[in-house]
Amino acid sequence: MHQKRNDSGELNFYLLKCLVALVDHAHVSRAAEALSISQPAMSRAIAQLRQVTADPILGKSGGHLIATAKATQLRESAERILKEMSEMLGSAVAFDPHSTHYLFRMVATDYLECLFMDRLVQHMGTRFPGIAMSVQHPVHPSQFNRVLEAGEVDFCVGQLPPSLRELRHRLLFRDRVVCAARASHWAVGKTLSPAEFAALEHVVIVPNTMNRFGESVDEALGAEGLQRNRRFVTPNYLTAPHLLENTDMVALLPESLVVRFRERYGLAEVALPMAVAPFEVYISWHDRTQRHAAHIWFREQVGKSLEVL
Repeated sequence: MHQKRNDSGELNFYLLKCLVALVDHAHVSRAAEALSISQPAMSRAIAQLRQVTADPILGKSGGHLIATAKATQLRESAERILKEMSEMLGSAVAFDPHSTHYLFRMVATDYLECLFMDRLVQHMGTRFPGIAMSVQHPVHPSQFNRVLEAGEVDFCVGQLPPSLRELRHRLLFRDRVVCAARASHWAVGKTLSPAEFAALEHVVIVPNTMNRFGESVDEALGAEGLQRNRRFVTPNYLTAPHLLENTDMVALLPESLVVRFRERYGLAEVALPMAVAPFEVYISWHDRTQRHAAHIWFREQVGKSLEVL
């Protein structure tokens, strides 16, 4: 084992290990053998220890060496420090989901929470009793990098703008924008003009202060000088199915959410008067947690929980 010399006058991890070995074996050669280093290396270490501690470490007694009283006392502290350092380094690298207690913090909208968080919880089951998850209110995707870099959350789930492609990310699934209404709504099955569609009573989802769901639809309407009739505005996707059930309002929603609640609330689709491209949902994280064992494991679990989606 090759070690660099320590001329700083300070104890380090290596010198602490040498101190313990010297006290335990009271012999330079045997201490060196115990640590798998050369005798000259151990001789240099004892010289450095003597300089740092102002103590000879080993003294003669009869025809053999014994540890000094100070060295024996220092050995107890050194062993405790080495144990604490070993545990600290071990916990930073090793991760056992069956026994470790760990909280994973995410940013997601209520739609995404509803869609796949229950799948994730069911996937975890009772196999990992110490693993907990929390979901915070969404922030605009432009803030993903800030909250991840600051360590405010561990993961962000949502659409990822091109400007944030430098974030570590993984595609979870693809979805598309649909217009939902109660099945008996007069517009179901009709072909509406953009003006007729805009005039419908819309529930508008604004999950944060900077964007709204269905912006691509609004942009297409805006190109024709139209805008949706905003009868009810809410930050919550899950409010919309309740409102649509017994009113003539409509709402732009993710198709996966409409499919999930179609039977419960008697929902149907109203045809959009324009083509709308699908959108992608990602899980994103910062590069600082890319190699974190717990985070690697959790990302794998998220993927596994969505395999049937």
